[in-house]
Amino acid sequence: MLAATLSVLAAPIWYVVFLTLLRASLTGPVQLLGLGAMFAREASELAALPRWWPPINYWIYFTSLLSTWCSLYFGIKAMLDLEAERARSVRALKLADSARLRALQSQLNPHFLFNALNGIATLIREGERTRAADTVDTLSDFLRLTLQKLDSPEIPVREELAFVEQYVRIQRLRFGSSFRATVDADPETHDALVPTLILQPLVENAVRHGVLARAQGGALSVSIRRRDEVLVITVEDDGPGLEDECAHPYGVGFKNSAERLAALYGDDAHMSVGARPCGRGFVVVVFLPFRKAPGMRADPARVAVVV
Repeated sequence: MLAATLSVLAAPIWYVVFLTLLRASLTGPVQLLGLGAMFAREASELAALPRWWPPINYWIYFTSLLSTWCSLYFGIKAMLDLEAERARSVRALKLADSARLRALQSQLNPHFLFNALNGIATLIREGERTRAADTVDTLSDFLRLTLQKLDSPEIPVREELAFVEQYVRIQRLRFGSSFRATVDADPETHDALVPTLILQPLVENAVRHGVLARAQGGALSVSIRRRDEVLVITVEDDGPGLEDECAHPYGVGFKNSAERLAALYGDDAHMSVGARPCGRGFVVVVFLPFRKAPGMRADPARVAVVV
């Protein structure tokens, strides 16, 4: 409405300016160049036009030109404003996702640290000073690795396996022969990107609710495979599984992992949980897009750790 109103009101002004410039050119440069006879007809038609008020056809003509120009101006300006607003929204969403990921990732260390320190205190009370000291050393190595990757939302599988190895050592020192673990990763998955510390809370969940849920202990296994363009991470244990309703498998680490997957990959990643297809136990399977870290080469051999 503003553009239409301005176009109607500005049309007479444009007409007067146009008429003045045209008359000045016919009486000035045209006469000096001796072209007056050539433009005599145009000069007479111009002289017959009103000087200060445009005829209706001229008014419509100049109003249409101004309306077209205003429409283009306001249309392009609105499009640019929309793109700028969209860019700000995308940037805000990225910052919010980044802050959310950092908050989720920061939850892991206190949760794990509390459990580890509680285990060390138990070893000290039982007089296992050597095992307690070894656990403290291994825990410090684990936390050092964690701090180095604190600002990285994703790391290669090979680095994630280093976290798992340190965690398995801590649990082995705490629980001795009652704890057994197997970690197996295909060579082609070593450079695939995964969320930082995605495995540790899942393994910890399996240890707490599966392996240690029985007096005789148990075993867990971790496998990492590639299926076409999907990276499949499986964590399973041979504990009571879903038979014991009190041993609920959903804890802080599990919820944290699910939220981080959703924040990083949206609908392209998901997590499935349930009973093992054969025998007792519980299994967690993570599906996420297979993306390799640039500039890295895979090791020729499969990674397999048995503890």
